[in-house]
Amino acid sequence: MAIQSPRDLFFYDLCAMYDAEQKLTQVLPTLAQECNNAQAREAFMQHEQETFQHVRNLEQCFQILGSQPRTLENHTVAGLRRDHDTFLQQQPPQEAITMFDLTTGYKTEHMEIAAYHTLIDAASSMGLQQCVQLFQQNLQQEEAAARKLATIAHQLEAQAVQAPGANPQMAGQPNVPPAPNPQVPNQPNMAPPPNRPYAVPAPNPQVPGQSYVASNSQMASRSQIQPGMQVVGSDMGSIGKVREVRENDFLIDLPMKRDVYAPFNAIQHVDDGQVVLNIPSNRVNDMNWPNPPLM
Repeated sequence: MAIQSPRDLFFYDLCAMYDAEQKLTQVLPTLAQECNNAQAREAFMQHEQETFQHVRNLEQCFQILGSQPRTLENHTVAGLRRDHDTFLQQQPPQEAITMFDLTTGYKTEHMEIAAYHTLIDAASSMGLQQCVQLFQQNLQQEEAAARKLATIAHQLEAQAVQAPGANPQMAGQPNVPPAPNPQVPNQPNMAPPPNRPYAVPAPNPQVPGQSYVASNSQMASRSQIQPGMQVVGSDMGSIGKVREVRENDFLIDLPMKRDVYAPFNAIQHVDDGQVVLNIPSNRVNDMNWPNPPLM
């Protein structure tokens, strides 16, 4: 498709969005079937019906433009689906599949929200008010779906933390003793687990004025960190993935939360392709670590 004018770009984006919505009518039933939580299943099933209406709304916009509906490959949705299939190959427990599907749905909704804002702006500038109204209908339902998925995910996360025996050891992982709480003074350091290299008896990153000089062990840990690695807490509870490694810290991609830069002195050890922090997984939000800019 030749792009020679703003109208051509608008039509290009419309075709890509049409492809995305059609793909999602196939993906959403799968996510609903995989979830072991009734609220999550209901949310995906409801949004499946809404998505069929989104497809019809986009088809009306094609008619307004005097064109037949057509699609262009939307690689964002295709990529999220590949991520989903790759995750299932790890044979995770059912609870993890439900949380992953909620995260996938949340990411997808925000992709759609951004796309509809773009379409609305373009249609408004060209005076296509009928298209604007159709896009706004779709946008409102995408925003509502994103809020619902986030709410369910947060509820399930809170239930997992509060449940007896919460944050059990990951299957196949050796028993790792918890790290000392960096917020509790005079608590003795726990010895690192056997056969775990790169243990870091880090200073408290929250104490004002305390200097931080990377030890040899911390330098070794930093050299082992790669984007895409899983990040877990000292309780082996999942936190997120490494997104970026900088000179003195690394960015953790937190599902459905604002990403954070964690200092290297928060690392307990690096092993088996994952980064283990010296705090429990539910303490990340309490650390006041810096966030990346929104834009």
